Amino acid sequence: HIIDAANAIIEKNICRTKKNLFTDKEGGEMITVYSGLDETDESHYVAKEIKTYIQNGVEPKDIAVLYRANFQSRSLEEACLMYGVPYQVLGTKFFERKEIKDMISYLRAAINRDSVTDIKRTINTPVRGIGNVTILKVVSNQVAELPTAAQQKVYEYFRLLDTIKTKSENEKLSDVFKYIFQASGMEKSLKDSNEDDLERLENIKELVSLTTKYDNLTPEEGVHLFLEEAGLMSDQDELDDKTQENKVRLMTVHASKGLEYDYVFVTGLEENLFPYERAGDTEQKSDEESEEERRLFYVAITRAKKKLYLCYAMMRTIFGARQFRTQSEFVGDIPAHITESIDNASGFIS
Repeated sequence: HIIDAANAIIEKNICRTKKNLFTDKEGGEMITVYSGLDETDESHYVAKEIKTYIQNGVEPKDIAVLYRANFQSRSLEEACLMYGVPYQVLGTKFFERKEIKDMISYLRAAINRDSVTDIKRTINTPVRGIGNVTILKVVSNQVAELPTAAQQKVYEYFRLLDTIKTKSENEKLSDVFKYIFQASGMEKSLKDSNEDDLERLENIKELVSLTTKYDNLTPEEGVHLFLEEAGLMSDQDELDDKTQENKVRLMTVHASKGLEYDYVFVTGLEENLFPYERAGDTEQKSDEESEEERRLFYVAITRAKKKLYLCYAMMRTIFGARQFRTQSEFVGDIPAHITESIDNASGFIS
């Protein structure tokens, strides 16, 4: 069934040398297509299925979860921790990514001016012409000894921290992070840049989406709980790094090339996510770009040796706003007779 699905997908690509996968095996397990309410529901479904496999004797290292964009790992990591699923992110874990640490450091520096580590991290991030000598003077309380131009830059930075602190005491946490993103200059520095910077931009937007779950608390409670949980996630990352052998692998489809696993979950199968399209990109994809997305999906599904899951969400929070999603065209290209569908909105299985 996995081979049949792969052939059905790739035959629509015309800019390629025609080839047909085959196997001596017949049949196999049905391909499960899961429709979740949102990204949290999707992630919880994946984690619960994996936990069941592990309880039934499957080795964690024989299971992989794939996604198209790095920011998707955040909700999957959270679900794995919740259900006690041992996991390893191939690449950098969400709360260990530089841009996420930078954003959180701005908040910490704003509410605690004695946090030298956070001030050092943010005072010249993004670059605002504050050098190492100036930073040394700042943390030594010797700003008055700096030239006038340097003093002005330092005072502007501290005025920014003052505003962040005021907002953190009076506004929703997601709005505070939106302000940090814009007012710090990070948004401007990452927009219209290279591929890596655009990926960092998406990670920050995912951070904003994450913080909406604290918006129903008082500002003080929201900040306190978020910083506490973010610290716990970072601590967990350090513990996990010490033993990475027998764990479920979480990775992008690009990172999965050349690898195979008995059980594979492909997540985020929604239009504009897989096939992928960056927010604000109005240019129509070329045939080559469209075929590359389809080829990536072909790579994703052929990582599975025994059982394949295709998952997507009907709603996803993007930069703090809930958006309705539609199933990826790729899912519809797989022959219906080799799939079973689970629609969590109705509990219907076909």
